[in-house]
Amino acid sequence: MRYDKQNRRLAQRDAEIAELKEQNARLASEALHVKEILDSTLHEVRRFSAQLTKFAERLSRDTEGQTQLNQAALSIFYTAGMISSRLAYTDIELNPRALESQTVIRSGIYKKFDKARRILAEEARDRGVTFQLNGESRIEIDTLPVFELLPFVLLENAVKYSPRSQVVTVGFEPIGGRQTVTITSVGPAVADAELPHLFKKGYRGAQAAGLPGEGLGLFLAKQVCRFHDIQIRAEIGRRNLYQMGGISYSEFRIVLQF
Repeated sequence: MRYDKQNRRLAQRDAEIAELKEQNARLASEALHVKEILDSTLHEVRRFSAQLTKFAERLSRDTEGQTQLNQAALSIFYTAGMISSRLAYTDIELNPRALESQTVIRSGIYKKFDKARRILAEEARDRGVTFQLNGESRIEIDTLPVFELLPFVLLENAVKYSPRSQVVTVGFEPIGGRQTVTITSVGPAVADAELPHLFKKGYRGAQAAGLPGEGLGLFLAKQVCRFHDIQIRAEIGRRNLYQMGGISYSEFRIVLQF
């Protein structure tokens, strides 16, 4: 009787193991199918981005002398480049070893922030926000394609959370043999205790919780900085400048050291 009971338990356990193996095989097959769809989609988006870049470049040449049309063409051209950078970041998310195969390019720091400012010009204008670039930088560094995301997401964040009629400043200053870039804006107040968490994925401060956004901007910026050995930190400037819609606004700074 004891042996029969034990045999039944073993048989039941074998059946459970077999079922788990079948489930695992199904999940592996589904994961492979999803990966194939994702790879195919990324390939197509890259192709469309390349075509968009080509057409926008041609349009920018053909509209020289027509200021508004030319600016629109350049904005499309720059935005297409941002799509490529975001896809390059997705490659790294899916496979961290993709970092090893991405082509390194020489990039001017000032030029990349100026480019991001141009891409966001219309959105900033709609929100009554202006950009101001102070100082200059002729420094170039070796970057991966994902580097384009860094100035873009930082300036986009500043515009997104800024009240109307504000100025977002980007200051360039050489300090101790390194290039420092400081983005200063007005946004929802950040408590001292929240500062260490701002670069976590999905994290949002209490004052910003009710505003549109997913808490990804600073996380992406931190990741891109990590890929390039760039130091990044957040600072609180002048506090409690005013209140609007139940939200307290303060000065906020992001400091980069290259």
